[in-house]
Amino acid sequence: MTARIKIILLLLLILILTAVSRLYGLDWDQGSGLHPDERFLTMVTADISLPDSLAGYLDTSSSPANPHNRGYGFYVYGTFPVVFVKWLAVSLNLDSYTGIMHLGRQVSALLDTGLVILVYLIARKIFSASPPALLAAFFYAASVLPIQLAHFYAVDTFMTFFLVLSFYFLVSLYFSPSLILKSLFSIFLGVCFGLAIASKISALLFAPVIALGFLVYAVHTRHLPRLLLLLFAVTISGYFSLRLAQPYLFADSRLVTLRPNPKVISNWRDLNRMSTADASFPPAVQWLHVPKISYSLGNLTLWGLGLPLAIVAFFSFIPAVFHLRRHPLLILPLVWVSGLFLYQSVQFAQPIRYFYPIYPFLGIISGFGFSHFLSRFRHPGLILALTLTLALIWPVSFLSIYSRPHSRVSASRWINQNVPHGSTLSCEHWDDCLPIGNTQGITIIEFPLYGQDSQAKWQDMSRRLDQTDYIILSSNRLYGSIMTAPERYPITTSYYQLLFSGALGFSKVAEFTSRPNLPFPGLHLCLTPPFIKYGSVAFSSQQCPLSGVSFVDDYADETFTVYDHPKVLIFQNTARLSPPEIFNKISSF
Repeated sequence: MTARIKIILLLLLILILTAVSRLYGLDWDQGSGLHPDERFLTMVTADISLPDSLAGYLDTSSSPANPHNRGYGFYVYGTFPVVFVKWLAVSLNLDSYTGIMHLGRQVSALLDTGLVILVYLIARKIFSASPPALLAAFFYAASVLPIQLAHFYAVDTFMTFFLVLSFYFLVSLYFSPSLILKSLFSIFLGVCFGLAIASKISALLFAPVIALGFLVYAVHTRHLPRLLLLLFAVTISGYFSLRLAQPYLFADSRLVTLRPNPKVISNWRDLNRMSTADASFPPAVQWLHVPKISYSLGNLTLWGLGLPLAIVAFFSFIPAVFHLRRHPLLILPLVWVSGLFLYQSVQFAQPIRYFYPIYPFLGIISGFGFSHFLSRFRHPGLILALTLTLALIWPVSFLSIYSRPHSRVSASRWINQNVPHGSTLSCEHWDDCLPIGNTQGITIIEFPLYGQDSQAKWQDMSRRLDQTDYIILSSNRLYGSIMTAPERYPITTSYYQLLFSGALGFSKVAEFTSRPNLPFPGLHLCLTPPFIKYGSVAFSSQQCPLSGVSFVDDYADETFTVYDHPKVLIFQNTARLSPPEIFNKISSF
């Protein structure tokens, strides 16, 4: 077998593993639509329609493809993903809510699978060798955060795919010997970058990397007229790509216009105001006391990559920096990974998905660094096999969550089978209510716990608690975030402490989890990371139901667990305390 055939077979194996990990379990919520951002995008995609003409499509004020014209006054995403999925749904006769949601997930899975191919091709061009390129593709394929996001119909996979594709054309431009090819690659670069921005505006953060790439090219060629020509090609193609892919960023229907749509600008400003420490927006509470840098670094290490891959990635920066003279384009992934990580990790909000665009580039750096490390050994086979095996433990464990019913679906079945007809169940404000589906014979009472702590709030809550037969915590969203801000929610913090201790007269009767797991027979072990904080009030009563080794990520970044495998807790009112008794306990705690 020739070396070329071996490389093709290894790449094919990586692609098969990638496709399986991305496509497996796409119906992870059993059709329930439990991702709020996905629900929103699906509703938008279902409600828009495709215009009959280009002029109608470009007309911001009247186009039926503009979410603002379909009752969605607050829309901060790019329109390219929803228009593209809408077009696919209409073409494939899947233009229904369920059809669009599943189709959107399939597109996300395929886009992220395509990213593995791009990572391989980029690394192959930069290093002119197959081993680092194959390792780069494998390391990205084994990264858990991309696997998870590939299961969601969201804009992140669209943006990241087109960012990496634009980077591929930037690298191709550098190595191309022909001016014609360089010009074509510049046009393709502009088109792809425009599509990335049309998917999510934060793609603009990649612009300095593109500029740096052209600077490296300028130093390499010292040909200013050619450089200006290529920059012109990128700018023009990028503008028209953005103009056609997100026409509602602009205020009028002219093909050439620079006047922004004031509604879009207003939406972005509103979103920015919501994402500050002074905001009363409930999702912002979780970020009030999150430490800068170390919080995101911990999520990247433990959950996004997994410890083995994180170690490889971190140590790969050293040889990458020392080999910049030999591989000058390595400066681009190094700058992007370092720059975006530092920028996002000092922001107020630090969801783990905001770091997704650095993962393909971490794969490229890791592929080079680990290949360089292996080259120091005469027989590196054992080290290679051990590293690849360790790197697969976390993604294989994570995929197990898609082999089981969603924890909220399991909890809903338990409720339907065990909760008496006529019972009253709580539903925390800003979280999903349970049971899913049929609620006949059950009364739902809302707990407005994100409201400002006051005597009036807790007198009202005491009455609600008295009326409640079962408290349903369908995730750690509220008790996790609220208890990190006791100065803002002192009484609500006391409420949760009393609830979990049993002092409020509610006893925990059920817990539902779907944690990453390796099913080793005869072993029953739960591994919980040290220094947990988010939702730690649940730690003392934590259950470990699965056989084998379970990785307890209950206390990870909320956005990592709350969509596809949240912990659900159910408490039954056994003591039946009166409203004054409840109020006195909470207020005097």
